[in-house]
Amino acid sequence: MGYLLLGFGCSKQWDPDSQFEAEVQVLKEKRAQYKYTRHQEAQQNLNQFKGDVLLKIVRKLSVRELDLLLGYKYKILAQTNLQGDLWERRQYYWEDIVESKWGQASSEFELCKKETVLLIVSINSKEVVGVEY
Repeated sequence: MGYLLLGFGCSKQWDPDSQFEAEVQVLKEKRAQYKYTRHQEAQQNLNQFKGDVLLKIVRKLSVRELDLLLGYKYKILAQTNLQGDLWERRQYYWEDIVESKWGQASSEFELCKKETVLLIVSINSKEVVGVEY
């Protein structure tokens, strides 16, 4: 019986520092996995959204639908009033469209190509009359 007690006395004692370090390491690994997964999802979201945008922006699309899809941030290249209609030629940057959809703090915004013109759209007061890619 003396040997049994001796065996228990030599067992490894609990070390709070090593337990804390192990827990921190597990959290770091989970965070890295989350960041990787989120990065993949963001890239997939961008690719899907870009494809959708390029398919949906067509002649006869209403200006309201255009604004809902691309947002309200664009550069006006030309503007005139003709027969009571306001005609505009708008240049849309990819980063502005992404910011409008997901916000500046999003992974999508971080990943998108900045200062890239996605398309130029010509509109009258009611609808899209031309699209240049």
